[in-house]
Amino acid sequence: MNVVKIILVLGLIVIANTGIVMANIAHFDEVWAKRAQRAKQNAEKAYDPNPHHVANHLNHKTHQAHKAHKESKPRKMPRNV
Repeated sequence: MNVVKIILVLGLIVIANTGIVMANIAHFDEVWAKRAQRAKQNAEKAYDPNPHHVANHLNHKTHQAHKAHKESKPRKMPRNV
């Protein structure tokens, strides 16, 4: 019974806090509203509707990074004295 009360109280706390979290603070703060607008524009610019292009680009960059890592000079590990 105590477990049910604890879960009920925690559930009520979560429900009460959702109003605080969803308070539309960006609506009142001009700076954050502008940042949100720029972020949305950048996300729309970067969006590629073709998943094959996205996967190929990721594979290409991963291959380049892996190749550069293989060709880099191996570092010597410090010796424990």
